Amino acid sequence: MSKKLTDRKIYKKVPVEDRIQMVERLYINFPRNQSALNAIGNCHSHAKLSKEPEGILILGDTGAGKTTVVKLYMRSHPRIVTEEVTVVPVLYATVPVPATCKSLVTALLTAIGDPAAEKGSQVTQTLRLKRYIEACKVELLIWDEFQHFQDRESLRVLKTISDWLKVLMDETGVPMVLAGLPYSHTVLDDENNEQLRRRFALRIELAPFGFKTSRERQDFRRFLNIIDEKLPLAEGSDLADPATAFCIYEATDGVVAHVMKLLRCATVIALESKREKLTMEILSLAYEQRLAANNPGKPNPFGDIALVA
Repeated sequence: MSKKLTDRKIYKKVPVEDRIQMVERLYINFPRNQSALNAIGNCHSHAKLSKEPEGILILGDTGAGKTTVVKLYMRSHPRIVTEEVTVVPVLYATVPVPATCKSLVTALLTAIGDPAAEKGSQVTQTLRLKRYIEACKVELLIWDEFQHFQDRESLRVLKTISDWLKVLMDETGVPMVLAGLPYSHTVLDDENNEQLRRRFALRIELAPFGFKTSRERQDFRRFLNIIDEKLPLAEGSDLADPATAFCIYEATDGVVAHVMKLLRCATVIALESKREKLTMEILSLAYEQRLAANNPGKPNPFGDIALVA
């Protein structure tokens, strides 16, 4: 059920520029994402009681929401800066390309705030990183783009950096979350990576929404309803209407990032044209502006609502 009209009317008093910022920062926490967040939280808290740190591998195609999930978890565990020390409960870094032991440790030193992150040999950098992890009380380390642990041309798993990661995990006692594309599991499943694989027994896949079964359609419509309630518009847009939901699915293939891109753009169009709800016309314009280029030759799904009613 959409947000009550009386609650929505307050948006009319908010400047358009502020509402546009609100929609650009909008994040929707739906059940599948919450399950991933809960798993990360369990990994984080369990490490304080376990002798051997364990980790999680989060898999998903581009746009599935991996980075969004891990950054949301970071947001709930922000760094704390005092005069004496900077506490970094959750340290986040992206696996660089090309991935080497030196580029990995440099990425972590940069993320933690070392002003001399690139200086020193791999050995001295790693020693410095361990001191930072202890001093900054790092409790969880998150690596994004984990698929870069595999050479893109030869598809060979980069064993040296896998070993470096395992040793860092063992010597610091800090659990890790790895996020990457669906084939990232091949890094852990490599026959030479048994020790690392054992530490990442839990794997979570973030897949796009489906639309074939009744359950899938209900889940997608529930997701759209949550978005509808969160949009900074004075009127509800009934995005969960079966016909509208079908059009949005056709436009996005159920990929969360595409859905958000479409609806953010549509909301900006509505606000700039002084309208307080999303219509098929607005959604059609948003599709042409944000998604059509990725689907050359595909008809605009919002072009004729009568075809899917």
